[in-house]
Amino acid sequence: MTEQYKKGSIIAKYLEHLDVHPITIAVAVSNENYRKSYQIIQENPNISKIEFLEKMQLIEERD
Repeated sequence: MTEQYKKGSIIAKYLEHLDVHPITIAVAVSNENYRKSYQIIQENPNISKIEFLEKMQLIEERD
């Protein structure tokens, strides 16, 4: 299992729990972003959806 897959799975589960849009989750676990996403979640495991999106400088997708 690769580092990206392992960390990406953790990130995706965490963000799904926060009800983040699936496309936004895909961006958070992308090659460019997964390390930063993982670090943010590890540093603050109780981070809110809004705080996470702000730290990642992401705008959540809408249907």
